[in-house]
Amino acid sequence: MKMLTTMVLVPSWPLVAAALGVGLAVGILAALLLSRIRKRRKAAPAQPMPLAVPLVGRLHAQGQRQSQQDCFSVSPEDLYPTHGLLAVVADGMGGLENGDAVSQTAVSAVMNGFYAQPEEEPRHKLLRLLTEANRAVNRMLGPENLGGSGSTLVLGLVQEERFYFLSVGDSRICLFRDGSMFQLNREHNYRCRLELNAVNGEGTLEEAQSHPKAAGLTSYLGMGQLAYVDQPEDFVAIRPGDRFLLMSDGVYNALTVLELEQYLSLPAQEAAEAIGKAVEEKAWPGQDNYTAVILQC
Repeated sequence: MKMLTTMVLVPSWPLVAAALGVGLAVGILAALLLSRIRKRRKAAPAQPMPLAVPLVGRLHAQGQRQSQQDCFSVSPEDLYPTHGLLAVVADGMGGLENGDAVSQTAVSAVMNGFYAQPEEEPRHKLLRLLTEANRAVNRMLGPENLGGSGSTLVLGLVQEERFYFLSVGDSRICLFRDGSMFQLNREHNYRCRLELNAVNGEGTLEEAQSHPKAAGLTSYLGMGQLAYVDQPEDFVAIRPGDRFLLMSDGVYNALTVLELEQYLSLPAQEAAEAIGKAVEEKAWPGQDNYTAVILQC
């Protein structure tokens, strides 16, 4: 009969100690890594909140003119997530025939084009809207009347915490930030051309500013092919509290920069109403139509 033998395995204490050491080291390393991850999470800056829909202030008055040749529009708030917020101001050329119809045609074309295509690069979108507005105005006037009437056009678009703009004519787009107002666009009038000539040694700045045709537009909707378009290659990065002001010349010819800065510190609609009241109180003879849109971000 064969005997069964039982083998008893005796642990090797050096191996056990080594295994325990490796496990302890792995545990310590994991704890250190977890601690670092937690510290990084705590130290990481908070992600900026998406920009809320800008508050809008509106001003639109006839002044002492026989008709209202300014026109403006602002896109609906509910389109902001998909389209951004668009503001447009158009100033029909004062004293010319159909100035009111021209500005209305321009604004209508801009807004219809804006609603049609939400997914589009912002700068390209503004150029497309300008093209459609100018085409609509030229078509309305007809080939025989090109240059006989026209309109300025300024567009301001708030999208993804950025402000994009485009302008033709002498309506203005300004930024109010930290208590100061800055003009963003360049005007297309004869005065600006004469001032540039003066800088280059042709005439003087005084002559440029006092020239009888200084206010004449050198680029405007309705002239056929546009002579100038002002659109920067970059955008304005929006800061909380920024205000963007789009206005016709009836506003900035009536009030000084200091006066506008004083009113722009108010909430958007209050600012618009204060500007309107100030223009009325000035009571300038022959006060032009005056229109302003304020976007408070």
